[in-house]
Amino acid sequence: MMEQLTVQETRDMLIFVADNLIESKEMLCEIDGKIGDGDHGFGIARGFTAVKETLNDNTYSTVNNVFKDTGMSMLHSMGGASGIIFSSMFLGGSALTDLETLNIGSLTSIMRGGLEKVKVQGKAKLGDKTMVDAYEPAVIALEKNQDSSLKIALKSAFLAAEDGVRKTKEYPAKHGRSKFLYDRSIGIEDAGATTVSLIFKAMYNYLSK
Repeated sequence: MMEQLTVQETRDMLIFVADNLIESKEMLCEIDGKIGDGDHGFGIARGFTAVKETLNDNTYSTVNNVFKDTGMSMLHSMGGASGIIFSSMFLGGSALTDLETLNIGSLTSIMRGGLEKVKVQGKAKLGDKTMVDAYEPAVIALEKNQDSSLKIALKSAFLAAEDGVRKTKEYPAKHGRSKFLYDRSIGIEDAGATTVSLIFKAMYNYLSK
């Protein structure tokens, strides 16, 4: 049972996440194209390509710095609102003391910190048809699984995120260009929420390898 990851394993997990998100580029663009600009997948792929380059080029002594470099790479490579918001997901551990391992407690702290940053930056809440609809349920699932293994907690988190993605189909968009579609955005999932679910699913799949 996987209880914790070393710094190196944490780096490898986030590289694995990056590979999975880069591969999802076309699918994310297709989802985004239904109610948005259709370029979400390109931005995410660009961000995670930068993440891979950074993580492969550096050595790390703390988990915090692995997550920090992941977030900063996305911030600088993606640009715009999406870069600010998606980088925040990984910058939630910046206030934590130095971590030499990643366990369920520290991952939860990082992700809860990231969620709070995302909600401040994006001014979004549950039901607004944004990444928060997948991210908040995933963080709550992690918080409910503090006595579980990292693998079990992440499985619970990614399933909660996927359920959140399904629920975004029921909501009209309230942010971005798609908000002008009003009820015509109902029936289509949110691309940002889908991205969050893919991130949690990739973390779980890394632990399942």
